[in-house]
Amino acid sequence: MEKTKAVPTHEHIAAKPIKLKKILWTTDFSPASQASLPHALALARRYESKMFLAHVVVPHPYPMVSPEAAPYVEDLRRGSSTRLTAMAETDELRGIPHEVLMGHGEVAEELNAMVRDHQIDLLVLATHGRRGLRRFLLGSVAEEIWRTAECPVLTVGPHALDRPAEDIALRQILYPTDLSADAFAAAPFALSFALEYESRLTVLHVVPAAVRTSARLLTRAFRDELQEIFPSETVPWCEPECLVESGEPAETILRIARERQADLIVLGVRSPEALARQHLSNVAYPVVAGADCPVLTVRAPS
Repeated sequence: MEKTKAVPTHEHIAAKPIKLKKILWTTDFSPASQASLPHALALARRYESKMFLAHVVVPHPYPMVSPEAAPYVEDLRRGSSTRLTAMAETDELRGIPHEVLMGHGEVAEELNAMVRDHQIDLLVLATHGRRGLRRFLLGSVAEEIWRTAECPVLTVGPHALDRPAEDIALRQILYPTDLSADAFAAAPFALSFALEYESRLTVLHVVPAAVRTSARLLTRAFRDELQEIFPSETVPWCEPECLVESGEPAETILRIARERQADLIVLGVRSPEALARQHLSNVAYPVVAGADCPVLTVRAPS
């Protein structure tokens, strides 16, 4: 929910299911990244997807240019490939078509290349709170991935990793929007998941606390605006609840997600270039890092 230009009211969300034919799950072999696997598997079984299990061998922070470095790098790559192949042979993936992918280089660049080369529909990754040089998918790396990926990214944050595998379901979905083009890019995914899982969909609009106006008038205007965007044929199956709240956007989104016991938050995000160029606050990162449930981020087309 990172505001840019407004969405023309004549645009409608397509009332059709989104297909997830290919899901890419990435791991650094840490407990946190392993804990995100059940989320990827649950979606793969639901959508009858093919799974790609990926690991990226990250270059050493201090480049080694001597000939002695080559065997070290090759051993690291071979060991990672062995671990990933062993994971692919476990019972967890039984009945799910899958393939192993290995990369070497910068994480975001390698994963984006895999997304393009294999026509991935969804990328699943985890973030964790480990600090220092050994941290992997947290902060700038994770954010670079979901701000540059050419497909939606499901991020399982540190507060969402403890959810039992058998409890992975989408009963409550929260879709925050400011009715901008960036937020609108995520709307079809929020609606499609709600229809697929017969979920309760809450559409949230956060008004800055400094804005003084009638909450009832804002709610009515917001509901009227949504009726122009959500197709009428979806109402019998999924009538979104319209909610207008006042406060700081990221804090309010997290609060409403907790109060509604959301199983998924769906966010439209901008590219890194747009974020820097427009000098607007970064709402998505604190939501992804602080949510008690996975967050699906969808980057608006350039």
